[in-house]
This record gives sequence, structure tokens and C-alpha cells, in this order.
Amino acid sequence: MSSAPSGLSATRGFSLQLPNELLEEPPCPVCGANEPELVMPVSDRLFGKPGEYGLVSCRECSARYLCPRAGPEALAAHYPDDYFIYMTPDKAHPLLRPILARLGRSRWLAYIRRFERAVGRFDASCQIVDVGCGQNNFLATLRDVRGCQGIGVDFKPEMSAFVRDALGMEVFAGTLQQARFADGKFDVVTMSEYLEHEPDPPGVLSEAHRITKRGGHVAIEIPFIEGVPAKLFGSRWSQIDPRHLSYFTRDTLARLLERTGFKLLHTETFQMPFNLGMSVLQACGLRNIGRMGIVESTLMAATSLPFLLAYPWMDEFMFAIARAE
Repeated sequence: MSSAPSGLSATRGFSLQLPNELLEEPPCPVCGANEPELVMPVSDRLFGKPGEYGLVSCRECSARYLCPRAGPEALAAHYPDDYFIYMTPDKAHPLLRPILARLGRSRWLAYIRRFERAVGRFDASCQIVDVGCGQNNFLATLRDVRGCQGIGVDFKPEMSAFVRDALGMEVFAGTLQQARFADGKFDVVTMSEYLEHEPDPPGVLSEAHRITKRGGHVAIEIPFIEGVPAKLFGSRWSQIDPRHLSYFTRDTLARLLERTGFKLLHTETFQMPFNLGMSVLQACGLRNIGRMGIVESTLMAATSLPFLLAYPWMDEFMFAIARAE
């Protein structure tokens, strides 16, 4: 028996096979309205968990978000210890370790270049916090190339322990709101592949604004819901996932940032190498590929190759910079 809010499917016209877990029906994260219209069902293709969630569009502002979605009590179970985001180098297959290390460093160097093209070079004295830091690869790379000593934040205790003990870097275990950093402490707040996972985007951005110096910046990286891959693969696009609770266009992101005290300055879209292969595998019906062993990684790379010539038109992610007003 589903634990969805009573009457959800009937009153909203949804036709979903709801999962057997505690669910919630949130308002729109951009405008706060409670007028969702079903766009497509969302299933857990990474781990094969049964049940469907609803990707909806707000009738008031067109923002897209999950409704119903896993409630606070159920959400943590969607992030198992072997989720690939949490796969530390020692857990990866020995043949994958050098490849993953090179791809990771290349990815974060590209991120630094995007930021610096829009705002200017990171100074070694820059006070920076990375929300949803995971393995802290961004801050580790930034420390290597610019000398910045940043602070990571991650709700997964095992990740925080890895950052602190294995990397010797400062980290807070919990949410940004729980960290209670001082007002105006940071020059830059970064959220890379994080905001779509956040149950309360206005809340976390308001907190980011409080801890950012006036004239400081927030840098956000999110799935690009308007891109060709999103339209081509539909519900089997790799970024359509029950852990991704919100999806933003440039317009809806700008509205949310304005609502929380920021002004959007710059956006650009891009593609990550081999990521398209995950959508291909899901389109072929493969499930439970979220643990990304050597077989899954090889298949993902191989099925990405036919798209290489089309990569300039296959952007899947959006990078945005906003200034604290």
C-alpha cells in the first residue's frame, strides 16, 4: 500500500504506480504555487527500485519538479553507500582508477575555467564553500591550481569522513542550513550537481545568500532540461531520476535566484564526456546500472561514441553564476 498523500492520484489526474514508501506533495520550488500538471512518470532506472514518481510542470510559472516524491524519511534510502557519486578511489576497480582520476581532474579544471571566464580568476585568499561536495574533488583541484582552502559540506557522513581523514580538508557533515556559517563569510558558494537534489531550493539559496558577502557569487551546475538529449530520451534521459527533485530552465532559475537575493549574471550549457551513454543504456531497457562497475562504465563509454560528432549540439548540463545583491 502506498503512503502517498490521500487522494493525490485522483485529485490531480495522475496515473502512477506509486512506490511503497512515505511520499510528499511539495509546492512549486520557484513560485510556491500548488498547481502541478503531470509531464511524465519517473522511475528509478539506476537501482531498479519499484514504483513511479511524477515529473510535473507548474501551471503558474512552468517550473518542473517531482510531485509526488520521496518524503524526508524515505529520501536517504535513495542514496546507498555504493551510489557511484560516493565511490571513493579505493572502491573503484583498479583498471578504472587512473581513468576516473584523469576524467575527474579534467572535469573540475573545465569547471574552474567556466567560472573564471564569467567572474575572474580565483584568488588564493578566496573564501569558498562547496555544498554537496561529495569526494571534494572540486575543492581539491582548486587547492592544487589556485591555492584556495575551501570548506566542503555534505550530508553523507562517510563522505565527510573521507574528505577530512583521507584528504585532510575541512568539511561539515550535514546540510548548509545546519552548518550555521557566519553572515557574509564567503566570497563564493558553489553547488555542482546539487540543487536538483535539494528538497528546499529556496531555503538553501536563501541560506547561501546570508553567508555570501554582498557582491560575492553563487555558482550552480544543474541538468539542462531544455537540451536535445532531454527531449530525445524523454523519461529515459539519464537526468530524469527520483533523486533529482527539481529541474530549472534559465528563466525559472533566474526567478528563483531573484527571489532569494541573487541576480543571475551568466549561463552556459555543456556536455560531459560519455554521459550520453547512460541515456542510451536506459533507452535500451537496462536497469540497476547506478553502481557503475567496470562493465557498466565500459558500456556507457561505448554507447556514447556514435554521438561524438554531434556533441556540440547535445548539451546536458547548465552552468550559472549569480551575484549576491
